[in-house]
Amino acid sequence: MKVQPRELDGFVKRPPAGLRGVLVYGPDGGKVRETAERLGRTVVADLADPFNVTVLSGEEAEADPARLADEAAARSLMGGRRLVRLRDARDRTADALGNAFDGPETDTLIVVEAGELKAGTGLRKLFEDKRTDLAAIACYADEARDVSRVIRETLEAAGVRIAPDAVQLLSERLGNDRMATRTEIDKLALLVGPGGTIDLETAMEAVGDSAALEIDALVSAAAEGRPDGIVPGLDRAFRQGESPIRVLRQAQGYFQRLHLAASRAAEGRSPADAVKSLRPPVFFKAVEPMTRQVARWNPSALAAALARLGEAEIRCKTTGFPDQAECGQALIDVARMALRAARRSR
Repeated sequence: MKVQPRELDGFVKRPPAGLRGVLVYGPDGGKVRETAERLGRTVVADLADPFNVTVLSGEEAEADPARLADEAAARSLMGGRRLVRLRDARDRTADALGNAFDGPETDTLIVVEAGELKAGTGLRKLFEDKRTDLAAIACYADEARDVSRVIRETLEAAGVRIAPDAVQLLSERLGNDRMATRTEIDKLALLVGPGGTIDLETAMEAVGDSAALEIDALVSAAAEGRPDGIVPGLDRAFRQGESPIRVLRQAQGYFQRLHLAASRAAEGRSPADAVKSLRPPVFFKAVEPMTRQVARWNPSALAAALARLGEAEIRCKTTGFPDQAECGQALIDVARMALRAARRSR
C-alpha cells in the first residue's frame, strides 16, 4: 500500500498492526534516513541494539537472499520485536525481499531504504501493490512550510525560541535534505542554548547567509535600474572572496523567479499577488522591491536579461577572460534593460 503525504506522520508514529515491511525511498536522502529511523524506533528503543537489530545492505541481500530470509524469520532471544534495516536497496533487491516476505510470519519489521525509484519498478510494486502488510513511503524535498515546521519543532524540543523572520530565512535557505536541515538547526540550538532566542542576525550568521543577501541586494539594484547600487556591493563581494560565477548564478536564480512572477502578472494577477505566489516565499524584506520590479518588467524583457547573464557566465568560464569585469558589465547591462523596461511600462 502507498502511504499518502497527509498520512505520513500518523503512520510513522503508529504503524498498523501486522505490518511486516516498509519501503522508504526518494531523492531526499536525509528524509529517507529520518523516516526509516522513526519507524525503527517504534520496534526497538535502541537502533544500535546488537540483539534485536540487524543492518544489511541491498548488495548483501542480493548476494545472500537466504540470510535476509533467516533474519526476517528469526525471533528475539531477549524478548520484544526485531528490526531488520536494509539500506541502499535497488530494484534488483526486490527478489530477495519477496522471498523473505513469503517465509514464516513473525513480528519482525523490515525497513528498506532506497533512493529515487521509478513507478512500476519491481521494488515499488512489491510494497505498493495488493499486500496490506507492506507499505511504501516516498520522500521528496521539503516544501517551505514543511521546513518551517521542522525548524519550529526541533527548536521547541530544545527549549529555544525563534523570531518569525529568522524562520522564513532558514526555510528559504535550508530544506534540500531533511537530515542536513536538522543538523543546521541543532547547531543553532547549541549556539544560543536552552531559553535563548534566534533572531534574524543570528540565523544569517549561522548559515553563512550574509554574503548571499548582499548579492541579492546588488542584483535587486540591477533589476530596479540602479547601476550605482551595483558596483560598491560587487566590489565588496569580490573582496570577501565571492566568485563572479556565484554572483551570476545567484542573479540568474533571482531573475528566474522574477520572470515567473512577471508571467503570472501578465496572465492577470496583480504584481503583489504574483510575488506572494512564489515558492519558496520571497524573503519579507525583498517583497516590496520585487513587487515594484514585476510591475516594471515584462516576461520577454526578463528573458533577454536572463540570456545576458547566461552569456556572461559562459564568458567568465573562459580561461584568461577578465571574469570580474564581465560580471559587473553584465549586471550594469541588465540595469540599463530595467531602465528601458520602465520607460515602456509608462
